[in-house]
Amino acid sequence: MHATPPRDGPREEGAALVLAVLVITLLTLLGVSYLMMADTESRIAENERLAAQVLYVGESGVRMVKRWFDTPGSAANLVNPPIAAIDRTLRRIDADGDPSTDPVPQDGSTWPMYKQGVDLDADGEDDVFDRPYRSSLRDTLLGTESGPDVRIDGSASEAARTFLSDLSDALLGGFPAGGAGIRARIARIDVYAPPYVRVGGAWNRYGVATAAVTARISRTSGPSEIVLAEKVVRAVLNETPFPGPFGPLHSCAELRYDGNFSPHWGTVTAVGDLDLPNALDVKVDDSIPRGIPTAPRVDTMWGSDLTTSPNWADYAASVGASGLAIEDPWLRILTAGDFLEPTGHPRGGGQQPLPFSWSPPHPAPLADADDHSNLFQNLPLVRCPDFDYETWKSIATSGGENVHYYTWANGSSFQENGIGPALTFESVTDGRAGLFFFDTKDRRPPRDDDGDGVFDNLTPAIRIAGSTWGARGFLYLNAEQFQTRGVTGRAATFRAPGEPYLDANANAVRDDGEPYLNLEYPDALGGTFRATDVDDGYDGAGPAVEDEAAIWGILYTNGYYDATGNAKYFGSVITKQGVIASPAAGTPDLYWDESIVENWPPPEWDLPRVFITRWETDP
Repeated sequence: MHATPPRDGPREEGAALVLAVLVITLLTLLGVSYLMMADTESRIAENERLAAQVLYVGESGVRMVKRWFDTPGSAANLVNPPIAAIDRTLRRIDADGDPSTDPVPQDGSTWPMYKQGVDLDADGEDDVFDRPYRSSLRDTLLGTESGPDVRIDGSASEAARTFLSDLSDALLGGFPAGGAGIRARIARIDVYAPPYVRVGGAWNRYGVATAAVTARISRTSGPSEIVLAEKVVRAVLNETPFPGPFGPLHSCAELRYDGNFSPHWGTVTAVGDLDLPNALDVKVDDSIPRGIPTAPRVDTMWGSDLTTSPNWADYAASVGASGLAIEDPWLRILTAGDFLEPTGHPRGGGQQPLPFSWSPPHPAPLADADDHSNLFQNLPLVRCPDFDYETWKSIATSGGENVHYYTWANGSSFQENGIGPALTFESVTDGRAGLFFFDTKDRRPPRDDDGDGVFDNLTPAIRIAGSTWGARGFLYLNAEQFQTRGVTGRAATFRAPGEPYLDANANAVRDDGEPYLNLEYPDALGGTFRATDVDDGYDGAGPAVEDEAAIWGILYTNGYYDATGNAKYFGSVITKQGVIASPAAGTPDLYWDESIVENWPPPEWDLPRVFITRWETDP
């Protein structure tokens, strides 16, 4: 047996355990930190998701407010706010936009509520979201962010709370997780003045309104509610600039009056020369006598100075007593260029080549009514109605029902929003109402690369021939040429303008006391108007006449309008490059729709009355 030798050095029992504990501790701490990081990242992701969701909710609310302006009270809207849910008492009127002056609280009299007593549709309630958007304190949105013209606040009244709940249900349903008690809601809606911009020392309004929507996402647990996300989304609304034209045809260049091409019921303008037809008395409707206008939109009657005799009132009384037949009481032709000489009528005579002359009681000038004092040349005041490419492209691409943007594919075929199948112009517009924008070849503004006066990036000509075709609304074309030949239109309701009147204050509006010509309107399109001495009050428009129209509304083209073929138009045609006729055949008829300058488009067409020019969101 041998004894165990003694160990050298210190004892090392338990060292491995200590190291193991340290490692486990470190790993635990690391794991916990990773778990905390993961939880933090999850919370961050959740917050970002909630922030995005509440932003979309706010934007949806703003677009709903926009629809109330577009189609006030329409059954097509998801919901319409009842008057009881709207608070207009908070209004603080900022009449000048100057931040150095204090806004004035509404008092219901001198400083009225917004749309106070404005009930143009006679439904017994104020037209809170309807036109007009300007002129008087009642009609103009002048409120401030803290004192809005309109407020719908779910915390302020039971009616507002019920409406916003209905709106949220209709717009959002159970979004984003109704089953888990998490729902998005519209908490408040404010409408007030647009921003003001100081230009040239004066404060100018940048739009017609600001719409501000407070959106919220909350978790509900029993009676308690926890707000998970909230955001205020604002948008500036501007009025869609439809009312540019003021007659059936506006040429921004020359106008060739070949064939039997006939505009009716309003003012024709040309920035360039006007080639009048030879058979002037046959091809250009006779009208009533006029003087030289002071502005394109002002219809200056002959004998406007009522202090001398004979004057316009004498003429109106004479033709009324005689029952004079008048082909077109409203037709005028104004050009900034020259008249090219028509056979049988000498050119010359200055701005008014064929002035009216009358010495009562001699009836001859009244009996034959071959009056062409409505023709004017060399008027520098004639300009082209402006339809800015970028503005209208922005409106067309902003989205919305019956708003369409098309890119060129080939020939006269286009793709909506640049995707999907290529469809012909005819197929995407026939029988439809809407705002249609057809872009250039390269989707850039029209340009004249070679300086020949013709745009070089327009799409090929659009020619519709030998078919039944009709479109309603606003058509913006960037085609080299537009033509309709042998086209039967779709059903349209024509209304002639109101009775001609003496515009004494030259404001292009008939005011009380201004004398007018009493008319008997025909009951069919193309019939003759007849003067009468029967005064049954001023008629602001003619009777409804049912017929067909290829275009019912406004057609604007940056190319040529080819005035040939047999088709009817009701509204206005504006052509940037001018009017041609190739060949000189056919009898297109262009009738002016006076509602374009008054209250257009019709609400049932569901076209945008306003569009969004700016977005702003709170963090």
